[in-house]
Amino acid sequence: MQTISLEVYSAEELKEHHPKAFEEAFEKFKQSQYNFGLAWEGEMFASLKALIDLGGYELMGHSLGGSDCQDNHLEINERDCDELKGGRAFAWLENNILSKLRDKKGQLDAGKLTGYCFDYDLVEDLQKSIRGGLTIREAFEGLAYTYAEQVDREWEDQTSEERFLDDAEANEWQFFKDGRRV
Repeated sequence: MQTISLEVYSAEELKEHHPKAFEEAFEKFKQSQYNFGLAWEGEMFASLKALIDLGGYELMGHSLGGSDCQDNHLEINERDCDELKGGRAFAWLENNILSKLRDKKGQLDAGKLTGYCFDYDLVEDLQKSIRGGLTIREAFEGLAYTYAEQVDREWEDQTSEERFLDDAEANEWQFFKDGRRV
């Protein structure tokens, strides 16, 4: 019987002792993430849809992706409130959305929308857009860009070196000195 010994490395050790191999392993990891897809995309879309629904709109169609997508947009039905702006728009927002997201003490809790952290970004952006002078319709349609920015942040996180090292440690991945995973 013959015994073969192989040297294996953690991702941190590979990074320290074989940086070129680490880069190859990291590139394979990033490609696997793109093949897998955006991890929280379903939750992000559910938040967006829940806010649109809460506003009494119906999502008729959409094209959503990262900021590199040229055609990010939301298609929503027409409503009587579409052209409200300024104080009237903010009053509409309070009466139709914010009041439903307040806790018993009157504090805004956007997490009541779906419970996903993106709820807060969407509600904050809607408020900011209306305060900035957009109509209600423009503010809702502008959520496509908020979504695209979040897609970018999620991809950046999901394909970061830090995420690779964390996943490798948590899953006890080991690598050969050429960067292949054991």
